[in-house]
Amino acid sequence: MRFVILRLLAVHQSYAFVSTARQRRLAPFRTYNRQEILSLNSNGIRSDLLLEELQTDFNTLTELRPSDPLADISFPAAVVSDGSSYTRIWTTQTWQIHSHPPHRRYFRHVRKWTQSKTARKILPTVCLATIWSVVVTLLANYFQHRPIPKQIISAAGTSSTVSLLSAPLALLLTLRANASVARLLAARQAWGALVLHARGLSSILANYIYPINPQAAILSVRYLSIIGWILKAQFRGEDEASQREVLKLMLKEKECQWIIDEQHSTKYGVAMLSRIRQICNLAMSSSTAQTAPYCHNRLYFVEDCLKEIEASAGICERLFGSPIPPTYTRHLSRVMSLWLLLLPISLVTSIGATSTTVITTALSAYVFVGLDEVGMEIENVFQLLPLQQLAAAVQKDVRDQFYGLVCGSQPDIEFATS
Repeated sequence: MRFVILRLLAVHQSYAFVSTARQRRLAPFRTYNRQEILSLNSNGIRSDLLLEELQTDFNTLTELRPSDPLADISFPAAVVSDGSSYTRIWTTQTWQIHSHPPHRRYFRHVRKWTQSKTARKILPTVCLATIWSVVVTLLANYFQHRPIPKQIISAAGTSSTVSLLSAPLALLLTLRANASVARLLAARQAWGALVLHARGLSSILANYIYPINPQAAILSVRYLSIIGWILKAQFRGEDEASQREVLKLMLKEKECQWIIDEQHSTKYGVAMLSRIRQICNLAMSSSTAQTAPYCHNRLYFVEDCLKEIEASAGICERLFGSPIPPTYTRHLSRVMSLWLLLLPISLVTSIGATSTTVITTALSAYVFVGLDEVGMEIENVFQLLPLQQLAAAVQKDVRDQFYGLVCGSQPDIEFATS
């Protein structure tokens, strides 16, 4: 009889344990209204006041750092031409203008030829090549009746000499352009991932950290919202005053002074991400957080987003610190110089010492030197990326995600539990 009673008690306890586990598994996440959230702040500071202060600082930061590319304090005016440009985020209107029929597109580009920044940069080199072709033409006309100089010019200016240089020169220019474009795409993808994961982390802070510790969530959002501006200043070579201006606006005096005193200006971004990790870890280690369901999963979500943001920043640091090997650039410059020197001599021997030689040399120099300069401009990817708009997008998306979830009026979600 005793054995039967003990057996029944064991079965009852096992059933109660399974029922409790099932209820925990099926129970929906705990939802908090705003009044409950305010009561969770253990430090006695009203979180609504913190939210209002944060909103005021966001508005001031928007005025200080607008998304307009023309407001960029490090705008690369020397490489940006009028009209469509990679330095701006494109819209539907931009694509419509860019995709005009060929005759309209060609006319627009030719009409704005004089405004091209690339054409202005290569103009001195093209002029030097043209002057050299004029000198060669005049010398050829002067010595055309003297057999010895004529033989020398003819031997130095055979068409095979320029042909032998043209093939490797074209290959060097192609490889250089492909490598530069690959760097540009990698940098753009890294900044796109930065915007994406910053927005996701802001949503996680609003859903998982704010109900437990509003102060920790708001401080993390302050750091996260300016990460784009700090990285932009680092890769554009802006002075430390511009970075400190943003830091002093969004961070308290102690937080700001810690970053300025302990970190080099090129490591502000890394320090800020480490600080967010520390803040979230301390918030999730509190007694209130330990009683929350799925506590460790929440911290994992935060860590995953931080890892992706750090990876994006690391890619940008690699691209900024490691250009295309300068040996390649030097070799390309030397081959280009030899080709420009021999081109007019070759043209004189093939088509004669006429104005056609000068015109052909000028056009060829414009094409090949222009390709070399375009590759050089694209290699420094951060002067072409729309960093002003991307940094503003990080700030705006972080703000909108956080305030939309914390202060928004989303409808209640009802789950059927059994």
